[in-house]
Amino acid sequence: LVDDLNGDGRPDLVIGNQGLNTQCRASDREPAELVYKDFDNNGKIDPVLCLYIQGKAWPHASRDELFDQVPMLKKRFTTYDAYATAALTDLFTADELSDAKRLTANELKTLYLASTPTGTLVENELPLAAQIAPVFTITALDYNHDGHKDLLLCGNARQARLRFGRSDANFGVLLRNNGRGGFVTVPQDQSGFRLTGDVRSVLPVGNLLLFGINQQPVRGYSLNPQYVPQTNTVL
Repeated sequence: LVDDLNGDGRPDLVIGNQGLNTQCRASDREPAELVYKDFDNNGKIDPVLCLYIQGKAWPHASRDELFDQVPMLKKRFTTYDAYATAALTDLFTADELSDAKRLTANELKTLYLASTPTGTLVENELPLAAQIAPVFTITALDYNHDGHKDLLLCGNARQARLRFGRSDANFGVLLRNNGRGGFVTVPQDQSGFRLTGDVRSVLPVGNLLLFGINQQPVRGYSLNPQYVPQTNTVL
């Protein structure tokens, strides 16, 4: 999303991401990395997801998962115990890895980046609720009619391998703009959103929000034009 969220006349960015409710961890020093090539020369690309632990890249896939994909490894690691202690550089030789391509992620958070007068972007921390599931759609709206643009984050990823599990904790996360450059979570019992499934699109139509959800009918929510914030409630 590109929009002026803090009212300074400059465009700010909100970038959806995987979130932090995941087995994966990523940082500049220890990124999440996808190493891929046709390791066994069968005409198919073999992607190997790796996570760094104490400076070494370790395969995330189980022995059975990876060996089904790259059968030649069965001869190198004949026991589960041997595979359990194998880093990426143990699985493949330096020559095999030399021409492998790599995709690296060093940030998994959904981010709010505010523009500054000098043209740089500064991260403003979003509430933890923004990180509970993958975010695929970001909508700016003023749900409480206070003149500040609020955010509605939707997403989820229910199709996943069993060992990852579903990422479906986002029922529609509404974040209220506090007017000071930050956002706070609106509790679900006040926001009224109860979206289930993988939301992939949001279309505002007048006072309606229409949601495109994978393998489900279109769902619609009507914004309350008479909404008055509860003065005795801290959001």
